[in-house]
Amino acid sequence: MCPTILLVEDDDTVRELAADALSMLGAHMIACPNADVALRELERHTPINLVLTDIRMPGQLDGLQLANLVAKRWPHVPIIVTSGNRMDDDLLPPHATFLAKPWTLETLYQHVQARLPDTR
Repeated sequence: MCPTILLVEDDDTVRELAADALSMLGAHMIACPNADVALRELERHTPINLVLTDIRMPGQLDGLQLANLVAKRWPHVPIIVTSGNRMDDDLLPPHATFLAKPWTLETLYQHVQARLPDTR
């Protein structure tokens, strides 16, 4: 069974690159341009196996607020938070990990595979 990853990134190029790259790992991708759209996807009750979100985005919610909401409402869903800015781990929700930008495809794969051990 292929995992479903909810990717939240406002930069079209980065979103497309990450979605294409993670699809090559066999993941089903749901790519969203902001946290508001991502929250609607989560509420559709589609089984999500991982949330990968940027922090700074337009909309009502930023990525950190989304991550905290996911941690509370869907505590079984692993979260990877990414940003070009430095991040204090104390601000992350429990069980979330941080991936600094700019990331390479190798580091993206490593972080995702660590959170989704069944991903090949």
